[in-house]
Amino acid sequence: MDNLSWVVDECIGELGKSVAPCDLLERLFADPRCPAFGADHHFIVGACLLTALASAKGDSGETLLSRLSELGVRSSSVPGAACARWGVCGAGVSAGMAYAIASGNEPLKENGWAEGQKMVALIGLAIADAGAPRCCKRDSRIAVEVAAGIFERDFCVSFPSPEPRKARCAFSEANAVCLRENCSYYENR
Repeated sequence: MDNLSWVVDECIGELGKSVAPCDLLERLFADPRCPAFGADHHFIVGACLLTALASAKGDSGETLLSRLSELGVRSSSVPGAACARWGVCGAGVSAGMAYAIASGNEPLKENGWAEGQKMVALIGLAIADAGAPRCCKRDSRIAVEVAAGIFERDFCVSFPSPEPRKARCAFSEANAVCLRENCSYYENR
């Protein structure tokens, strides 16, 4: 997680602020340390959700740091290109990991297990419906958007509405296989 310490620092800096997970995601995407593609997104998605949840619940920095550390351990098991090689997008998995961490989920725990699975399934459907080939930015945005509402419902919190036009993509030129006009995040739409 050393190469992602900047994400942890940014998230800890957001603690206590009213933050929409989608807005935090966009701020992290805008950071020059954020790559256009790859496994970093498998940490970033969950980090945005855990940070927004911690802020909404008034959790301590120690609690958030502990959860981000656990997310780092879990997300390091999800390689780049999991979408093609495993058949599941790492951004969706990251949201599921965040849900499991926040709910204290364990394999034999009844409450939270099915809910986390259903959330990841909904994210997977939304990502699949967006079309191929993959785009880590698009799929991360979808994962956070779908998960945010479920986090609000299941953890009894409210996130602020995302700022207008925050979900416009500035990465289309870096993606040779960008769907351009067929992507709902394309910047010239």
